[in-house]
Amino acid sequence: MAAGCRKRPAAARPGAVSRGMKESLAKQLRKVRRLTPFLAAAFYGLWRHRNLPPDPARAESAQWLHESCARGLRAIDVAVSVQGQLPASGLIVSNHLSYLDILAYSAALPCVFVSKAEVADWPIFGRYTRWSGSVFVRRHDRTDAARANVNVGNALKSGVPVVLFPEGTTTDGERVLRFHSTMLQPAIDAGAVITPCAIGYELEDGNVDREVCWWGDMTLLPHVLNLLGKKSVRACIVFGEPLAASGDRKELGKILHARVVELHDELRGNEMSGKFAMSVQK
Repeated sequence: MAAGCRKRPAAARPGAVSRGMKESLAKQLRKVRRLTPFLAAAFYGLWRHRNLPPDPARAESAQWLHESCARGLRAIDVAVSVQGQLPASGLIVSNHLSYLDILAYSAALPCVFVSKAEVADWPIFGRYTRWSGSVFVRRHDRTDAARANVNVGNALKSGVPVVLFPEGTTTDGERVLRFHSTMLQPAIDAGAVITPCAIGYELEDGNVDREVCWWGDMTLLPHVLNLLGKKSVRACIVFGEPLAASGDRKELGKILHARVVELHDELRGNEMSGKFAMSVQK
């Protein structure tokens, strides 16, 4: 080949370019089509809160959050499917993958959450967590544990299921991290029932671990906008057999971790085969 002459790269086939452009356009249209209804559902839920009494009971707040989250997930075409018996009270312990976990559990059943304190300051989400009776925990303040435990105990006494993510952070779903057992003590003191469960996601196009799971140093807004462009998302929750909260909290934490790992593995198998017993949202 003569000096200065280089072989030109092969041109992309028109059909491939056309398909790529169509897919990109379809994704952008899905974002636009879902964002407006989602924001409308979010603000409508906040407006509906005015129908509650000035100092609502936790059960009333949990029901409001349940209806609001179900409405919000419908707006963005996120389905929720569950296996197992929905708990009517007590503590629910689960792995933690994404901000979607909160919406999915709330859509599945009326409940309240133990949440990191930073969430209270998030736009829109923060107001929902504050108004729904969430128990906020300052994770890096060890002196805050006693106050948080009292509030968790009060929430359990209200008879509304309390959801706890004892990993203390979100992950990519490959494994279940070690459980922090501090927040289990109120359940032991109250003699509450604890239901282990696991959550996972199915995504028609893309990678669940990067595009649904939200972890590490991922930025929230770009992640949400990308998620809105996905063809379909399904949250899958499996509830295990409940057990009585008793004994040493650290030993109880190990038992619960083993149960959640089993459910997590079962869930991943069910995701592969599409076996889910009940669809909460369609």
